[in-house]
Amino acid sequence: MKKTATAKQVLKILRGNQIVQMTIAIFIVINITAAVVYFFEHRTNADQYKNYGDAVWWSIVTVATVGYGDIVPKSELGRIFASLTILSGVILISLFTATISSVFVARKIKESQGLQDIDFKQHTLICGWNAQVEDVLRIFDRYHTKQMQVVLVNETQSERIETVINAFQNIEIKFVRGDFSRETILNRANVKAAAYAIVVPDAGNSGADEKTLLSILTMKSLNPKLKVCAHIINKENRQHIKRANADEVFVSDQHTAFFLANNILYPGAAQVASEMLDYERGNDVHRIGVPENFVGKTFGELYIDFKKKKNWTILGLINEEETVNLNDILSHDTSAIDAFIERKFREAGINVAEKSGTRVNVNPPFEYVLQKKDIAVILGTLE
Repeated sequence: MKKTATAKQVLKILRGNQIVQMTIAIFIVINITAAVVYFFEHRTNADQYKNYGDAVWWSIVTVATVGYGDIVPKSELGRIFASLTILSGVILISLFTATISSVFVARKIKESQGLQDIDFKQHTLICGWNAQVEDVLRIFDRYHTKQMQVVLVNETQSERIETVINAFQNIEIKFVRGDFSRETILNRANVKAAAYAIVVPDAGNSGADEKTLLSILTMKSLNPKLKVCAHIINKENRQHIKRANADEVFVSDQHTAFFLANNILYPGAAQVASEMLDYERGNDVHRIGVPENFVGKTFGELYIDFKKKKNWTILGLINEEETVNLNDILSHDTSAIDAFIERKFREAGINVAEKSGTRVNVNPPFEYVLQKKDIAVILGTLE
């Protein structure tokens, strides 16, 4: 039964792969012509056709239309068959070359139309399309030290995507066309092997947040380890997106009120914050692991060392140690105890479904003792 299934799989591959078919055809022609010519020549032309290997060499050279002339048939029947071999070789090699060309052209067309399966590993998905996507790619292109692999998943016109791909030569970008909330489209983008995903609302889509929620649920079901960052329009949907296990959620214009109010209350303060966030002005924000020789020392010592030696200003510390939340503890069965505990936490206003693996410590005190997993977020230029 197993052998029969394997044979069927092989036949299916052979039927669907033109290059394999042409390769097999050339192999058969080479061996048939070698056997026939060897039969005619090995007695009367033994000095050139010493063995079957010499005949195979002659057949390969003839079929490939190279024609070295080091071995040639001398008998009348051998020459007649050699003439047929030359004609068949020209036809087969032409067909083989055309087949390879057509396969590559078809693949290129499918890639440009967003219909090709993606084979990237540990890549970043950018799902959706709006004005922010090009800015994200521009930041990737500027700050990433090695070439990134990015897959754009959206329903934008392929001509527009092609322009974007050509604009960022330092990023390896591929395109998958389709609805990014559908499992088949995400599988084409190889979501199971992806490391990160950014979900942005499509421009002009009134139900963008609902689509974002559905897409995150689908992504997380296919790849639970995927780190998802979502951009939503309505802040009231933030809790729903977090319950879908999005790692980070950003709301449109969530900082607008801060900049407007602070521009009146504390003139200049908002401009400083805006300047830090403007990547085009060269004010780079980076993350630097705490050096081993500073683990166990105070934050103040590291702050002074970075400022003196590198002219880096530490804005804060982050710690990406995995956290445990209530959902990891509760069994989610029909137990009255689990239901009671979960209900009490919800009544207290604690979201048992929300968790984040990143702990942020902005402007820590100088006496804070640095830990091994602490990462410094600095304002400055890397050497």
